[in-house]
Amino acid sequence: MTEEESWGVLTKKQFEDFLALFTKRFGKPVHSKRLSFSFWDHSRNEVDTRIRVTDGKPEIMQKVGGIGDQKVRVRTERRITLTPNPDDLFNTYKILRVLIPGGDSCYIYQHDNYIFKQPDFEIKLTHQLGKTDKYNFEVEADTTKKELNQLLRDLGLFELVTLTNAEFWDKWNEELNLRDVELTEEKVKDLITGYLAHE
Repeated sequence: MTEEESWGVLTKKQFEDFLALFTKRFGKPVHSKRLSFSFWDHSRNEVDTRIRVTDGKPEIMQKVGGIGDQKVRVRTERRITLTPNPDDLFNTYKILRVLIPGGDSCYIYQHDNYIFKQPDFEIKLTHQLGKTDKYNFEVEADTTKKELNQLLRDLGLFELVTLTNAEFWDKWNEELNLRDVELTEEKVKDLITGYLAHE
């Protein structure tokens, strides 16, 4: 599947205001909790590979395409469903960790998402937890049915789109996300088990 997407940083107040506005406009969002292990090889910034556990359902996801310096990113996404077994997930994490070594190559993301799914697009408002709390949005559009920039204008988000690059993500990760090397293997297993139990 090819999609266009845009992403931006929000303040806590903007997050709360847009959540109320979009709930009024589109109805109650789907509330979702997600744990992600993001494997990032800095020599291949266009490849984003993650083990994700979303509401107790594990998968490997990979997006390939541009990550920044533009308001609209075009990426291809592939997913493989995994078994919801903590040991299997931990072993999958260890295998990917060997393939993508280094102290800065695996970050742990924890998301509390509010998702508004529409026929031609999706809005995701996110409270991201970790070393601190941050808020953001992502809008994805089916390129055959919706023009993303116009959609962003209609939603009041166009001016809030954040241009990102490798340096931006390095800073974001350093401020917010845990590095796997900062945690014991037991803590990594506990995170996996905890998110698998959250359905």
